[in-house]
Amino acid sequence: MKVLPVGKVPIDVLERIVFPRVGVKSGRVVLGPAVGEDAAVIDAGDKFLVVASDPITGASRDAGWYAVHVNANDVAVRGARPLFLTLTVLLPRGTDEGLLDEVMRGADSAARELGVSIVGGHTEVTPFLDHPVVCGTMIGEVEREKLVTTSGARPGDLIIATKHAGLEGASILAWERYDELIDVVGREALDRAKEFSRELSVVREALALNEKCRVTAMHDPTEGGIIGGLIELSIASKTGFQIEERSIPVSEETRKICEALSVNPLRLISSGMLLAVIERGDVEVAAEVLDGLGVKWSVIGEVTKSDRVIVGRRGTTEAGDEIFEELWEALRKPVARR
Repeated sequence: MKVLPVGKVPIDVLERIVFPRVGVKSGRVVLGPAVGEDAAVIDAGDKFLVVASDPITGASRDAGWYAVHVNANDVAVRGARPLFLTLTVLLPRGTDEGLLDEVMRGADSAARELGVSIVGGHTEVTPFLDHPVVCGTMIGEVEREKLVTTSGARPGDLIIATKHAGLEGASILAWERYDELIDVVGREALDRAKEFSRELSVVREALALNEKCRVTAMHDPTEGGIIGGLIELSIASKTGFQIEERSIPVSEETRKICEALSVNPLRLISSGMLLAVIERGDVEVAAEVLDGLGVKWSVIGEVTKSDRVIVGRRGTTEAGDEIFEELWEALRKPVARR
C-alpha cells in the first residue's frame, strides 16, 4: 500500500477505494460521489436537496467563519440556496473558552450574513490536535430546473473566474506567517491580504448568474487552486480547456506572498473565486450581473473537447491531471530573502 500525499486524496485512490463503498443505493440520489462534484443532490419531490461537507484544517483563526462560507459555496455552485448547517468543532488539549468563543462567533456571523441556520453538530476537546479543526455539512435546496453540476460544461462554452486566484491561501498565510513575511512583503500588503477572508463567499454571484444566464457548470476551486478546480471541472465534464494565464486575476498581495514562499498562486487554495461556465452568447448578461454586484471577473478561457491547455507568457503547457495544494508547503517553507 502506498503512502497517501498531503492534501486531496488522489483521483485513482478515490475511484478504487472510496467511490465503490457508499452503502445502500437509493433511487432518490440524483448525484452522489464523483470527481469534481462539490455537493450531492437528493430528490425531495418538487425540489432538490443539495448537501455538501468540508473541513477547515489549515486556518487556526476564523475557522468558524471559513467553515460556514466554504460549505455554503459548495451548495451555491449547484444553483442552490444554502439553508441549514451542522458543525463539528474539534479543539486541541488545553483550549480555553476563548478559542471556542472565537470559532462560534465567526460561524454565527457568517451564518447570519448568508441567512443560514446552524442546526446541530458536535463539540469536543481532543488530545490529538495542535489547532482547531472545524467540519461543516451544509444543506440547501434548488428548483429542479435550475440545478447546476460541475459536469455540464460543453466545448465552446466560456469560462469566467471571479475575484482573484489564491485569495483564501494568501489570507491564511498572511495571518499564520505575518512576522516572518513582514520584512519581505510589507506590513500594508499583509494587512490587506488578511482581509481577503472577507471575500470568501461566492453565494451571491453563483445564484445571480444561475438566475440570469445559461450556466452549464460551476465550481468552487478550493484545494489545488484554480488549476486544480479547472482539472476537476474538465474531468467531471469529460472535456478539456484552453486557459490564458495572463487573464487569470492574481492580486499584488498574493503575488508577493507567493514569491516570498516560492509557491504558485494558481495552485493555492482559492475559496472565494468562482469558476462559472456559460454559453458564449451570455457573456454580456454575465457582465451585467457581476458588475451590478460589484464583483470583479474575467473571461479566462473556453471549454474544449479534450486537452487541458494553459497558454502562458513562456509558451503553452499541458495541465495534466495532477491536483496538489501549495498551502501545506507554504506554511513551513523558509521565506526567500531579497
